[in-house]
Amino acid sequence: MSVIIRVAIPGVTVQTRTVGEDLHIDITPEAATETSATQTTPGGLAPMIEAGDLRVGEKLYWSRPRLGVRHEATVLENGWMSFEGKPYRTPSGAAVAAAGSQADGWTAWRRERDGVIIGSLRHSS
Repeated sequence: MSVIIRVAIPGVTVQTRTVGEDLHIDITPEAATETSATQTTPGGLAPMIEAGDLRVGEKLYWSRPRLGVRHEATVLENGWMSFEGKPYRTPSGAAVAAAGSQADGWTAWRRERDGVIIGSLRHSS
């Protein structure tokens, strides 16, 4: 038996895959595609960069041991972050892309150099 599913939803990527006899549909929000946006609109990490708590180019990670996954991201200019080559204005936007569902990026992402949760840096900036 053959099944054809066509889905067009603006702002998301839809992929189908089969696992055994089950059909799985993965829906993932797309990242901002305009690179000029990272140059004009400050991202959520901008105050931490200005305070010296984060550096442009610094690595961030989100370890998910129960899933056996470690996500990595990079702090971009103007307070944005890059995850899997796509820019995200907020840590939560990148976390949602990583998890495929709702996630709080402020409590998920950590600085690579010392493991500090980036949300804790918001209070010191």
